[in-house]
Amino acid sequence: MKKLKFLSLLMAVVALMTACNKDDDKTEESGISVQYDGVTWKSTNVSAAYASDSDETVISGANATFGEQIVLSFSGSNTGSLPITESIESPIISFSLGQTGTFTTLFSDNPTGEVVITKFDKEKKLISGTFHCKAEDIDGVEKEFTNGTFTNISYISN
Repeated sequence: MKKLKFLSLLMAVVALMTACNKDDDKTEESGISVQYDGVTWKSTNVSAAYASDSDETVISGANATFGEQIVLSFSGSNTGSLPITESIESPIISFSLGQTGTFTTLFSDNPTGEVVITKFDKEKKLISGTFHCKAEDIDGVEKEFTNGTFTNISYISN
């Protein structure tokens, strides 16, 4: 069930990334960044959606230059800390790193990490926060992602 919900939200966000670009009066630049293997990855495109009926939020960032994408999915629309655990309510973070592979917390035997929502502005429809995690590829190879941030990500909601 968790996998099906994640895949449904992922498909919706990918569709939104190609169809929606909303300009807001922002004081900070929006984007997603994270460090892994000694490099800092940054998004060139971002989008987000909040489904009020299921209380699910999905944030997606892509770097079109390298064909890479990151997706964060979590329950709720409030500020606070969301630990990554084996629970069905746990946030899910997935990274598609082009030729390097796809890493996710969804299939990890011992998922670790955290998503911290520092802003969920329902009036301006902006989300900001931080994250870190260990994620695995399909072969069980683990990769650590640190110092992740998402800043002023505009979201759509139903």
